[in-house]
Amino acid sequence: MNVWRDLGRWLWRLLPANPILVRVVAAGGKRSRHLWARFAYLVTLFVVILAAGGGGFGAQSASLAELAKQASNTFMWVSIVQLCLMSFIAPVFTAGAITQEKDANTFHILLTTPLSNAQIVFGSLFSRLYFIWALLLASIPIFCITMLYGGVTSTEVFLSVALAAATGLLTGALAITISVIRVGTRRTIFSFFFGIATYLLALGAYGLSHYGWLPEAPFEPGQTWQMSWLAPLHPFLALLVVTGQTPPPPSSDVYHYGWPWRWLLAYPQYGYLVLTSLASIALVLFSLFFVRRGAREGERSWLNRCTAFFSRPAANGERRRPPRRVWKNPIAWREAATRASTAGRSAMRWLFIIGGAAAGILLLVAHEKGWAGLNANKPALTRDWLTAITWIELAVILLVVTNTAATTLTREKESRTLELLLTTPLTSHYIIAGMLRGLVSFVIPLIAVPAFTIALFVLADFRHTPARHVTTPETLLLVPLVMTAFAALAAMVGLQFSLTSRRTVQAVMISTAVVLGGSGLLAGCALAMTQAGSTVAAIIQPFTPFHAVQSLIDYQALCRDLTNPPTPAQQASARFLRSIASVIAVCTYAAVTYSLYKNLVRNFDMTIRRQSA
Repeated sequence: MNVWRDLGRWLWRLLPANPILVRVVAAGGKRSRHLWARFAYLVTLFVVILAAGGGGFGAQSASLAELAKQASNTFMWVSIVQLCLMSFIAPVFTAGAITQEKDANTFHILLTTPLSNAQIVFGSLFSRLYFIWALLLASIPIFCITMLYGGVTSTEVFLSVALAAATGLLTGALAITISVIRVGTRRTIFSFFFGIATYLLALGAYGLSHYGWLPEAPFEPGQTWQMSWLAPLHPFLALLVVTGQTPPPPSSDVYHYGWPWRWLLAYPQYGYLVLTSLASIALVLFSLFFVRRGAREGERSWLNRCTAFFSRPAANGERRRPPRRVWKNPIAWREAATRASTAGRSAMRWLFIIGGAAAGILLLVAHEKGWAGLNANKPALTRDWLTAITWIELAVILLVVTNTAATTLTREKESRTLELLLTTPLTSHYIIAGMLRGLVSFVIPLIAVPAFTIALFVLADFRHTPARHVTTPETLLLVPLVMTAFAALAAMVGLQFSLTSRRTVQAVMISTAVVLGGSGLLAGCALAMTQAGSTVAAIIQPFTPFHAVQSLIDYQALCRDLTNPPTPAQQASARFLRSIASVIAVCTYAAVTYSLYKNLVRNFDMTIRRQSA
């Protein structure tokens, strides 16, 4: 009995009575910004319901079967939006759990308390997940709206919420592990968002392709995709199983795979929940060994010894390096050069550049050789693949520049170097202009990757007749321009919230939400305008980030809404209009960026003084 009593007391202190959990939950529940965050989250889901199924639900002449089908489609879109939000909100909240203590120089004080490593890690993790899971519980009544007309069961609703909760748990556990091992909020957030975007987009694209389909999965006429064997490992592929888009195979058809694979393939949604829970437990247990070990910051590690061994000392024993040529604006040089010179960030930049170039070359070879169903005589499928690859690269670029910009000024505040910067002769105009220029220069090598891929296809098209062309020559000029304009505006948004926010986590969370929300809203408007005709679509789509890239690469997609096949005159008109609209969109985004820049310069000194008071 004494053993059970001690075990129960230990478990009680580990989570329910954990001081960190009690402090964060009690304080967070009283903050107005958390209330507004919950309100914005629920409003977003409700707007998605209205946009996806409002018209169908209100149609009085629709039959029950049509209403049930519309409800099922609405449920699918709401579930996808919620899962997207969880994939990026959860790591932002949990990554700042321990790194925020380090930035405020209170982590060492926390280590002197009687709290164990398990209490610190579990308290930091679940105190942040409490807010995330509260959002999921609050969204259940909204999901229940889709059950009114049938087509959606309670099991599907709870499975959708469970997938989002498991995704939040896994990303939170991984963020806690990285934040314990690595020191520095900006590095954690930068690396983590890049990794999440790469995993979700790359693995999801492969799972939806023919190569990732499970042969034993049923495929009915009219079905877009077949269930992927990666469904137990990917949240969106598992969600497609829950919503009935990719039905799983019977257990008897996958029995020959052996245990546990036959169970995972027959029930991928439950397999994802089990695998993410086990992976989260393993990550949390692994992070326990680094809680107090990470306090030894500044000590020489094996990596420092290896780099010191390969560096050449001077004749007098001093270690030197060649001087760097600084730009006329030192702020711009620092943002563009020093941010890319760190080991982790430099490796990720090179990984993005090499991986993107390799993907473009591989797609060109497959198009010319006729691999994977591609055919040079039918370039439509190749055009779709080129658009998808460019979308992935654009999404990574926007996330990288937004997160990098959001940490620019908050990094100076947390390291207490902003005051030193303000004592220099540099004015606010000089500082903000240098940061914006440096951030744009920082992502120029990333924008060069999709430009290189498009250049390959433009050059290859000269060998074929116009009917076999994949894209158009003006795309090579317009795509980098629109990407640069979008990246500059995203950088300006990140700088705006980096100035007004006191902490890096808060700045990154708000800027990412604004950029993602704005891109999603513009994409929805462009998708709705597509139904109005090719002329309207050619004018509106260049003003939206992702549809602008699609319209530039595949201008024929603007005419797909027509009932009859488009004539050459209609295609030529759409091509001309989307080129002119793209130039106007670049000028418009540049004007908006300049307006935000002037406003930021005007309020810079006042905001800094108010925060220092």
